Amino acid sequence: MSSTTNPARPRSKSHVTTGTPVVPGQGLALRTTRPNYIQTTQQPNMQPPRLPSSAISAPTLASLLYNGSPSSMSPNGSTLPISSSLQQSPDLFRDRDVEIFPPPPPLHLGDPIIAPRPSLNSIGPTTANGSNGAMADVMNPSSGGGVGLIRRFSNKFKARRQSAAAPNSRDVSLGPGILRRRSDSTNAAPPDAVIMTDSDEDVHEEVDEMAGGNDAPAREPSSGSSAPSVAGSCHDAPEGPMVPRALIKGTMLSKISKKRKYKRMLFTLESSAGKIVWDKGRSLKCLYIDDIKDIRIGSDTRQYRLDYGISDSEEGRFFTIFYASPNNSRSKQMHLIADDEETFTQWVTALDSISKHRELHMASLMAFNESAVRRFWSAEMAKHFDNKPHAIAEEKIDFLGVERVCRNLHIHMAQKDLKARFASAATTNPNQLDYTEFQAFIREMKKRKDVRPIYRSIALDLARGITWTEFSAFLRDVQGEDVDNNLEYWAMRFIRHALRNKPKETSIPWLLNLDSITMNEEAFAAYLVSKDNDHLQRAPVDHVLDRPVNEYFISSSHNTYLIGRQVADVSSVEGYIMTLLRGCRSVEVDCWDGSDGQPVVKHGRALTNAISFREVITTINKYAFVISRFPLWVSLEVHCNAAQQEIMAETMKEIFGPRLVTSPLDPSEDKLPSPSELKDRILIKVKGTHPTHQQRNGNEVNGRRRGNSLTSPFSKPVALDNGNIPAQYLASSPLLGPAQQSRRVIGKRVDTITEGEVHGAASSSTSDCDTEEESAKRKTSKIVKALGDLGVYCSGVKFQSFDSLDCRKWNHILSFMEGTFRKHSKAPESKKKLVRHNMRYMMRVYPQYSRLASDNFNPLMYWRKGVQMAALNWQTFDLGMQLNQAMFAGGPDQSGYVLKPESMRTIRILPGGLPDGADGKLERQNMTFSIDIISAQRLMRPASLPPNRVIDPYVEMEVFHANDKRDKHDSTNGMIIQTDTPGKFRTRVVKENGFDPEFNCIADCKVTTKYPELVFVKFSVKLSSDGDNISNRNPTVATYTVKLSNLKQGYRTLPLWDSNGDQFLFSTLFCRIRIQPATSIYIPNPEVVDSSVGKLKNMSKNVFNRSNTVSKNSFEKTSLDSGYAESPS
Repeated sequence: MSSTTNPARPRSKSHVTTGTPVVPGQGLALRTTRPNYIQTTQQPNMQPPRLPSSAISAPTLASLLYNGSPSSMSPNGSTLPISSSLQQSPDLFRDRDVEIFPPPPPLHLGDPIIAPRPSLNSIGPTTANGSNGAMADVMNPSSGGGVGLIRRFSNKFKARRQSAAAPNSRDVSLGPGILRRRSDSTNAAPPDAVIMTDSDEDVHEEVDEMAGGNDAPAREPSSGSSAPSVAGSCHDAPEGPMVPRALIKGTMLSKISKKRKYKRMLFTLESSAGKIVWDKGRSLKCLYIDDIKDIRIGSDTRQYRLDYGISDSEEGRFFTIFYASPNNSRSKQMHLIADDEETFTQWVTALDSISKHRELHMASLMAFNESAVRRFWSAEMAKHFDNKPHAIAEEKIDFLGVERVCRNLHIHMAQKDLKARFASAATTNPNQLDYTEFQAFIREMKKRKDVRPIYRSIALDLARGITWTEFSAFLRDVQGEDVDNNLEYWAMRFIRHALRNKPKETSIPWLLNLDSITMNEEAFAAYLVSKDNDHLQRAPVDHVLDRPVNEYFISSSHNTYLIGRQVADVSSVEGYIMTLLRGCRSVEVDCWDGSDGQPVVKHGRALTNAISFREVITTINKYAFVISRFPLWVSLEVHCNAAQQEIMAETMKEIFGPRLVTSPLDPSEDKLPSPSELKDRILIKVKGTHPTHQQRNGNEVNGRRRGNSLTSPFSKPVALDNGNIPAQYLASSPLLGPAQQSRRVIGKRVDTITEGEVHGAASSSTSDCDTEEESAKRKTSKIVKALGDLGVYCSGVKFQSFDSLDCRKWNHILSFMEGTFRKHSKAPESKKKLVRHNMRYMMRVYPQYSRLASDNFNPLMYWRKGVQMAALNWQTFDLGMQLNQAMFAGGPDQSGYVLKPESMRTIRILPGGLPDGADGKLERQNMTFSIDIISAQRLMRPASLPPNRVIDPYVEMEVFHANDKRDKHDSTNGMIIQTDTPGKFRTRVVKENGFDPEFNCIADCKVTTKYPELVFVKFSVKLSSDGDNISNRNPTVATYTVKLSNLKQGYRTLPLWDSNGDQFLFSTLFCRIRIQPATSIYIPNPEVVDSSVGKLKNMSKNVFNRSNTVSKNSFEKTSLDSGYAESPS
């Protein structure tokens, strides 16, 4: 079946519209209002703002005010909570994907899509469907309904564990706490962006009004519905997601599973609770929209269809939902088939648009954006009064209502502190707030006490605010920004942030004179959390990587097809999608004989399922260059017979097309080309063909004969020039047929350094055992010429010694398992040869087969020895993966390629000889830096925390570098430098405050290392078990790891990630970073230390039973260090 999509059926117009406008969906079928769609708001009359002329050019002002705003703008003007480096769809020509997910229309933060629940006194009568606003739940404790509400919450708590992002009841949550990666055809995975910023909407409106485009006075908050209040104030709230009536009533879908292949069930979208329900009699049979990570359609679901034996005719109505499980770190899948394309379109579009809207809405509310808060209040009051006329004076909220709202917004702070802020705002009635007082309460919540001292140190006149002169000096002297060479750029940023939330009459003078503008404390705090103050170096628009590719570290994946353990788990194309969308530049494909003559991908004899080789290649081709245009390496581990190897070669030539490198760019060269020369190209890593087998053909073994292999216009090598191939999706061919493999027992381990030889053993991470018959079969199979020739720049060789002829071929690569690598890097002479080898040639290291849980090694061990590809299990977000993520984040490193330190690329010769006193010593770099851990913002409450427990956070900061002494496996990291500071620092515990805890801890660090480019800092937010004590057993609730060389100086807001590698939507750390230039020092060479020292040390260990080594998994789990530095309480 073709992967293109037939147009959606015309919809029946027999239904009558009921209800009011929920934001236009993103599918073509949902762009306009239709009779069978329910709407909950009215679309405002949107007009593009007009910019006035000024001393600064209007085009420049427009570009910077709109395209460069803290929140990225979509092409049509919608505000998105991610950085400007959005990627377009990898599948540009897939009809269905383009239909379902065109560029999103303007999306405004309007009414919350959580329907209200019945309130008791301040909110009034119950609505028709028995629900009221989230604020309304507990506004009147005197009504008997409150008891029932509490009982319902209690029952829910007993029946279902809450997620880490959940308040007391998920059904009243206003939005998610996690920034989900989006990898469907709408957009790619969002980059690391702090989105805790105020929207620029107020600034845009202000500029429009100053230009004379809007003379209407500001409207007072009201119900937000079509029925105006008694006072006559009306506010048209922007649209929310438009939800089809059919989804609210419920539609029949076929749920696909292994137990029951087809199970037709009624699926209902409960927008009031933000969830999908398919068995109303069982409370656990539901899926919360905030947990949805991705929705797969079209060709991305083809492998699942093959796995379940679904016919081609169903693919156009088949979709897969990937979602997070609150009680499991693993993502789950739900496969569904709609009865018709209209229902398919409705579900896919509604779920996608609602999920994104909730994310936007939550981010805006958590930033206390005034317009979002105003709309929220209006919507809640409209629901409270059932859209009936009412007086503005009746709109009030009490403390219990405020407390419930804060809990639903994931605001966790001591009740006494919340009451104090409530009391400061309640000027007329100590027990209730009207809207004006509620605004005062919000302003009190927005105040950043941690920012106030910084503001006062910059502004000479506190009442007037920060002037442009003072702000530019702050940027230059404290933040380390290059203001002088980007004066206009920073002037526009200052103008935009200074205008935020200022009275209109005070902002007009900026049109005449920049010096007349000042920035108040609130605007300055908004700047500090905006992307204009990003903590990482920004990626150049079009940077060049012009060194040979062997001089770069490359972001690499191991057993990419696995999404869980190495044994008895799942193989899926999802592994390739997610790693490529996270910037990976080297993926692995383990190829085995398929029972139907077609090669398959699996972890051999490890009780994992098989997936189609063709589908894997199609998926790789589709997502190869979505994030980075620099070359992608496909590492093949071949276990196929000759005939299926021929099919593999033909399949890759057919699907990759001109992207595939089939011959050297310059045949006269004897060195590897640069990443820039290989842009948009795919390179194959495969074992070279054995000379005695170059004339082999497919009739030696069973399977498809070579003469019957697929035809391809690229069957012969084609000479290609150095020109770049545009990054575009090349249409794939349909799959030849399903491929399933029966499970086999685990057996004897085979050394996979010889992965190029075809054998029947398990691949690199499992043990395996072969019978004599199977062993004999292995000896007759080698890589065929058609496949081996594709290893143009990455031809695998079997390691014998670094002096062998194979290790001197300019295009060879060595692959080592981590244990084998350590064996070859222990002896001083062997270590030197290994490091010298990696200066010019390629090497890949992958995890030990014993890592069955898919945990990772310390990649620093291999980077420090020049290994280009330290391949990791990307499905496990442990310390190794966190270091890898930090390695390839920020600046040009986001390309997936990081230039090695100069000493790893060249041998330095000192014409004047060594300095005095340096003979026999080693040169090292002394790194001195200071990180002030000032505060955290809006920390999430973990699901495992008992309801009666409060949040008592503290921060642990740990430093890792290339000369780290904590990993017992690395015996070559040199001597301990006594002047180095401890590798771990801890702040004090802040009691009962997860909203804005202040730590004010200064961590002064001193590190001696050979490679200052390989220094990493890890921040871990932990919770004290009793509010006083700090323990290694305390749980980590958030973490962030960053490479020091990519970290910008000054006051920066750092994002935080959960244990699964997902970024929190609004949880952040606020720090000040100061980094001193590195200085050279000379230390004793450990290789020339008196051997007697080592003997005495050994004797002391044996006599006193002492050891300096850490426990087996200490690095991966806790990375314990012998010393700690803690801030005073």
